[in-house]
Parts: sequence; C-alpha cells; structure tokens
Amino acid sequence: MKLTPRLQAIADKVPPGSRVADIGTDHAYIPVYLLLNRLSPNVIATDSRPGPLQAAQETLELFSLSQTAELRLGDGLSVLREEDNIDVIIIAGMGGETICSILEAGLPLLKKNTLLVLQPMTCVDWVRTWLADNKFSLVQEDIAQEEDRYYEVIVARWSGKLSLASEKYLTIGPDLVACRHPLLKPMLQQRLERKEAALAGAGGANSPAAKNRILELEKEILLLREVIAWL
Repeated sequence: MKLTPRLQAIADKVPPGSRVADIGTDHAYIPVYLLLNRLSPNVIATDSRPGPLQAAQETLELFSLSQTAELRLGDGLSVLREEDNIDVIIIAGMGGETICSILEAGLPLLKKNTLLVLQPMTCVDWVRTWLADNKFSLVQEDIAQEEDRYYEVIVARWSGKLSLASEKYLTIGPDLVACRHPLLKPMLQQRLERKEAALAGAGGANSPAAKNRILELEKEILLLREVIAWL
C-alpha cells in the first residue's frame, strides 16, 4: 500500500514493533500500512462514528487483516484500556482544538511512557502549547507537503518536566526551527503571505476586537519574518 505524503510522515514516526492505537482511523490506511510492513504486531483502530469504522473494516478485509487489527467504536481515548499496553497513540486528521480535548480527557492514560504521534489540521500551536503546559516533551517534528498544502506532525512523550522551548516558537515548531526543516521556509512564506493579506484587509477596522487582532497579526508577521530571515 502506498500512502499519501501526510499519512506516510505519520506512519514513519511509529517505532517498529510498537503496539499502536489509531484514534479516528477513518479508512484505516495507517493501520493497514503498519501491519502489511510488519511495523506493528497489532493495531487498535478507533472511530467515534459507525460509518468510518465500517469503511475501516472494509479496508482491513480487502487486505485480509481483519484478524490482526481490532476495531473499536467510541470517543477519543475512552475506548482504550490499560491492559492494551499501547506503545504509540496516533491522533491525526483532526482540528487542533479537538486533539487537545482528546488528550485532556485521556491524560491519565498518557503518563505511561506512551508515544504520541499527532497531526493537527488546524491550530497546531494550540497542540504544542497544551503539550508544553502538561509537561510533555517534543521528541520530533516533521512537515509533509501535498500540492500547495503543508501538514505538521508532532511526536511527543510525557516527561513530567516543563518545556524549555521558547513560547514564541510554539507557533512555528521549536524542533522544525532547530533542525531547519527543508519544508519549513516555504511553509512559513506561505503563512506570511496569508497573514499579510489578512492584515491588509483589517486595516480599516476600528472596534477593540479588530484592533487587538491587528496587533496580533503584526506580532505574528514580525516573528515569521525573523525566522524566515534566519532560515
């Protein structure tokens, strides 16, 4: 099975031999890839809706993997049990706010050396901030590109220690900056163009909320320019 760049970047973060839970599995493409390539002995694939779980079942049957993966219907991490002994939890393809809610609700389960592989579709900075506030350490960050869209992947593990990452870089990715990821500069340039367009469109607004938004945009633009110049 050939994965899209986004899904491949996620699958690549799973250490071989790990017991994996794919939360919000949708069509179960990642579980199938991990099982076919013998990167995981077994996978628990979950979804909160029957429709996607049925699609996952059909994908598993197509590759004769129904006996290797277990499907569970339920919200977030509530479907997991301690006896599952999960090594890696994947939460991908959701908004950052939703991912934070899932992590918050399942926090006790995550403080057991579990590796988190997260791929927020929006509000990536919210996810990084939640991880930092709850004493998770960033293990690795990555970027995948599909046409003109960039996807960020965050790998983290609970350490019980406060993050040493600069707060301002949580919006960009401390590890991405540190390693000068090859896709970071074009991703930030695209983001800068959008922020500058938003600032230009907000120029005539006079309400307090609009003025605050203008100040936020100006701050974000300065940071983006600073990082792009350094890269």
